[in-house]
Amino acid sequence: MKNFKRILALMLVLLMVVPMLVSCKGDKGGEDGPGGGGNGLELNTTVVPDDVTFPGETFTVLCREDNAWGQYLHEIAADEDATELVNEAVYKRNLAVEERFELEKLEAYAIPGQWAVNEDFINTFKNSILAASGSFDLIMSQQAYMEDISLIDLFYNFYEVPYVKDNMDAEHYYQDIIDEVTIDGKLMYMVGDYSLTYWENLYVLYFNKTMAENRNIGDIYQMVRDGEWTFDKMAEMVKGSWTDLNGDVWPDEGDSFGYITEIPNTTDAFWDLFDIRVTSRDENGDVKIDVDQGKMVQVLEKVIEFKKTDDTFFESTSSDMTSDSIKCDKIFREGRALFYPSALNRAQDFRGMETDFGIVPYPKWDVNQDKYYTRSQDGYSVAVVPIDVPNVEMSGAIFDVLSAISYESVIPAYYDMALRDKYARDDESGEMLDIIREGFKFSFGNFYAPSLDRGLEFRILIAQENSNFVSYYAVNQKGYERRLKKLLDAYAALDQDAE
Repeated sequence: MKNFKRILALMLVLLMVVPMLVSCKGDKGGEDGPGGGGNGLELNTTVVPDDVTFPGETFTVLCREDNAWGQYLHEIAADEDATELVNEAVYKRNLAVEERFELEKLEAYAIPGQWAVNEDFINTFKNSILAASGSFDLIMSQQAYMEDISLIDLFYNFYEVPYVKDNMDAEHYYQDIIDEVTIDGKLMYMVGDYSLTYWENLYVLYFNKTMAENRNIGDIYQMVRDGEWTFDKMAEMVKGSWTDLNGDVWPDEGDSFGYITEIPNTTDAFWDLFDIRVTSRDENGDVKIDVDQGKMVQVLEKVIEFKKTDDTFFESTSSDMTSDSIKCDKIFREGRALFYPSALNRAQDFRGMETDFGIVPYPKWDVNQDKYYTRSQDGYSVAVVPIDVPNVEMSGAIFDVLSAISYESVIPAYYDMALRDKYARDDESGEMLDIIREGFKFSFGNFYAPSLDRGLEFRILIAQENSNFVSYYAVNQKGYERRLKKLLDAYAALDQDAE
């Protein structure tokens, strides 16, 4: 995550060099530095020694296959004939790893992994691990169901995984996630530049440039640069924007709006977008429930007031819907919405729009917020190492090098070329992506939200137009605290099991 601009500057060189890296296999123990293996790889962010190889082995990654909601397999594997920039970078990365470690193959074992079939995905690796089959060397799965308390004793603690444990501060791992997710010295899940879906699921704010110009709302990009892009500013721009296009004198999906959004996932993100505290740690580093109730009430009151106007369109969606059936998507594609918060990967879906669009960060809560925050929707991939792996050294070494190469080539290809040059409509949107990246937000309470049986407060209360969070919290607080204790006890039990 650090020194990112340096990476962007080197990205074009790296993409030209990678084909040479994978075709020049020299003697092991060369002078290429850690992880070099003598084949030309000069990866400064890995600690795997040159002479570590696994001749003839197959490294198998259990991962999600692509489906109607999104692409997942492409962060793990790509075809030899791939020409799309990111897929090409993934293919070359994998080929480089195969040659670096003298592998027979780096294999993706892909099965359905969307939310609707989460139990099938979980049972696939759970049954495999309990049978000690050693089928998978690494598992990449949806975050939303991988932090299930009952699963944690099936995984290695990354602080005990060779090479990874010695490289926790590497630039290809996300330090804020490591700090937040670690419990009692145990880190069961890892997120880093191997998780391309973390980037793709980041929340951004799309805006219709034609509508912005026609409404003469001012230079949003400059407001962002000046730190003055706030929720109140956006609300002012939206005011009076509803246009009754179908003549039924009632705001509905056939009209034009200033702001449209899906109630479930995008509203869930308000916790991080507006920097609302959920948990804190005491002087001993122990986690405790510590919700900022006052700010929650303020946010709910303002958002609900905003929702009640004719100028906004809030749509309730469900996991069984596709993008083609979501009304908000149709409205924005047809140029009938000024603002639409959604995931960063939607930029490629909107590129066919006749109307130009721009990308900006979601606005701050107020000018006192130190930066523009964003979060990744919980469909991104987390990595775990199953306890039945045949060779944990191989899992650690290959995971570290895969992540390092992703940092050097795959993420820059996605971020700089695929988004900045191909999908975004202007240079300013590329600049905005830099600002958005600086505001990656991650919190313990939201990662472990399912275990705590929380995280849905915004979607529930906004849908009900109920701003009385104090009463809602009073009813649920003991439940949150009991579930947190259960979570912490489960981690403590890992020490007892090891004795």
